[in-house]
Amino acid sequence: MLSLLDMLNHYLGYFNMNVKLKNRVYTAIGIAGVLYLGYLAINFIRLGAWTRGILFLLIFLVLVYFVSLNVIYYFTTKTAKFDISPKIEKLLGGRPAGAADDPMMGGKHAAQTTKVIPAAGLFHEQSLLPAKMLVDTTQQANLDQLVDQLVANNYLQLNYADRSDEQIYEHAQKSGQPVYALGDTVQLPFYELREQNGRYFVYAGRNAIDSLPVGEVTEVGLMPTQDAAAKYRIVLASAQLTGGPYKMAGRSGVVAGNDPFKLVIQAAYKDPNAAVTPTSTATLNTRQAEPAPEPTRMSRRNR
Repeated sequence: MLSLLDMLNHYLGYFNMNVKLKNRVYTAIGIAGVLYLGYLAINFIRLGAWTRGILFLLIFLVLVYFVSLNVIYYFTTKTAKFDISPKIEKLLGGRPAGAADDPMMGGKHAAQTTKVIPAAGLFHEQSLLPAKMLVDTTQQANLDQLVDQLVANNYLQLNYADRSDEQIYEHAQKSGQPVYALGDTVQLPFYELREQNGRYFVYAGRNAIDSLPVGEVTEVGLMPTQDAAAKYRIVLASAQLTGGPYKMAGRSGVVAGNDPFKLVIQAAYKDPNAAVTPTSTATLNTRQAEPAPEPTRMSRRNR
C-alpha cells in the first residue's frame, strides 16, 4: 500500500497542475496513507503485538493532526488555532514566524522594509524634471555584477518576500501584473554622479572603492545634461534597483520570466540664483551608449 502511494506521488510530478490543486491531491494521498497506518496499528493490537501496535497508533495520531492541518489549509478558507508548524520550523533552524530580522546581519527584508535615507541627503521636491539615462552592454554587466554581490552579501533577497507559488499566483491574478523576486525598489548602498570629459556617468557599488559605471545621464528635463550642468550644480540624490526575475499568473499556475535589472534615479540640482534646492527625477532608458572614459568625481559621496 505504501509503495503504491509513493508511486502515485512520484508520477504526479510529471503533470503541470495548479499549485493548490496539486497540494490537495497530495493531501488526499496522505489521508489514504494515514488510514492504512491506522489499519495496521489496529491489526497489530488485535494480534497481540502491543508494542508495535501502540507505536503505530501514536504515529497514526501525529499524522492525523498534520493531515488535518493540510485539509484546513488547502480545502477551506479557515486557519488552525493550534498550528505548531512555526515551532517545528524554529527547531529545524528556520526563521520563526513574526521574528524580526537582525539589521546588523542584513536580514531577509532589511532593504525592502527599512526606510532608507538617500545617501546624498534630503532635497526639496518643488520641481521634478524627467531625465534619460543610457546603458551600454558593459554598464549593464556592471549592474548585474553588483546585484550578484549584493545578493551574496545578503543586502538583497530575490525570494519573492518568502511567498509561495500559490500566494504569488493569487496576487498576480488580482493585480494583473508580474510579481518580482526583488519586491519593491531597493536603494543601492553607494551611488554618485561623475563628470568625465563633459559627460555624466552614474557610478554604483557596495562602496566607493568597488563602484563601477552603470549608466550615462544624457538629459535632465528637456536640456542635455551638459547644458543643465552649466547652469546648475547637479548631484545624484537616489538610485533604486528594479526589474529582475519575476513570476506571473499563467493558465494553471505561475509562469517565470526575467527582466533586465534597471535603475530609477533622482538627480538633485541647485540653482545658484535660487534659495531652495528642488529635486528632479530620472528614469532609466536602456539603449546603447559609448563606453565611459576614466572618471573625475564631481558629486558628493554616499556617507
